[in-house]
Amino acid sequence: RACVGCKNYPDAASLYTKGIEVLSSITDGDSAKKEAAILYSNRSLVLLQMGKVSEALESADSACENDPTYVKAHWRRGQACNALGNTADALASFERALSLEPANKALKREIEAAKAKKEHEEKLLAAAKEAKEAETAAEIAEPPKLVAPAKKEASKANTTKPTSSAKSSNKNSVKEDQDTDLFTSSDHVRGYKIRSDGKKTSFFDREISEESKQLIGDIAPKRIDPNAPTEDNAPKPLPVTEGTSAWNKAGTWEERDVTSWAKETLEAALLTSEYILPEGSPSPGARATVSKVSKFEGHTSYATVRGKKRYIYEFAFTLDWVLTLGDDHTKTCHGKVTFPDVDGTVELGDGYDIVDYHVDGSSPAGTGPLLERFVRDGGLRESIHNKIDDWVRLLRATY
Repeated sequence: RACVGCKNYPDAASLYTKGIEVLSSITDGDSAKKEAAILYSNRSLVLLQMGKVSEALESADSACENDPTYVKAHWRRGQACNALGNTADALASFERALSLEPANKALKREIEAAKAKKEHEEKLLAAAKEAKEAETAAEIAEPPKLVAPAKKEASKANTTKPTSSAKSSNKNSVKEDQDTDLFTSSDHVRGYKIRSDGKKTSFFDREISEESKQLIGDIAPKRIDPNAPTEDNAPKPLPVTEGTSAWNKAGTWEERDVTSWAKETLEAALLTSEYILPEGSPSPGARATVSKVSKFEGHTSYATVRGKKRYIYEFAFTLDWVLTLGDDHTKTCHGKVTFPDVDGTVELGDGYDIVDYHVDGSSPAGTGPLLERFVRDGGLRESIHNKIDDWVRLLRATY
């Protein structure tokens, strides 16, 4: 993920491949397959960024095979199919991902875009087929045209030697007849056509109409006088779109990396996560907090595209948590939990997946159900979700 953060995609692909090899050699079972699916999915993303679309599709397929319930595996497969121009397969993959996570709004947008693209492609194919059929029908309906051979200018009966001027006249006359008797009616099959001025040319020659010439205007090269005064109607510099560089006056894609700011602010937000167990709970007043952020990897950037901004972020981190019991503040429970995918594909309020939930062995006995309810499944976890969502809002407000 560090390599992805600095856009070192070749090294990232190599490291993901090494991770897959190591994982397959030391572990087995469903847990190992789920971990492998994450690695294959991440490698698919990296390969797609490198332009290796076919290899990205292969990695996404491997992710789906290892864990058919992993939403991002089908998502990555859909993105790879889309890049290959296979809109139908892309749509099927997006729909499979949505069936696993029906509330994912980002997937719904992907499906809508894929359906629109598929409909557009079908219209283009239908139009092309119709044009081809019309062209074929026109060629069949056109009868062959026979052109009479060139007539001889001189009569065999005429034995008078022509003068030099007569020779010149006869020569020009023959040339004119040859120009008019150009080709037979089958010449268009061999790749020739006749221009509007009567000249024969290649079938691929494009004749510009008078209307097109007027639209193009005078394109002949003109000498530039550096001392000439600037006219009022001379082209003026384009205004610079807000959030873009001076060279990018058209406002096309421009991306800026803000990873350093993002890591600093997100870590600070996570460390303020807190939950106090309410009255009526098994331990009223118990306080759960985040004590440390570790294995913090990822990147953040924002892109300006024709005046509109897109925010791109992807993080993974492990949190150390502490729960101090309400009835005895000297007793504490410790543990860790990992958030593997905090990125822009998750809508605000939908929550974030966790893996590797762990409770330290020194925690008091019998606290397992309490910790599962107020740390793993709710309470502190919900507080962490809210802190991440608040950070996303801060990112959008700051940039």
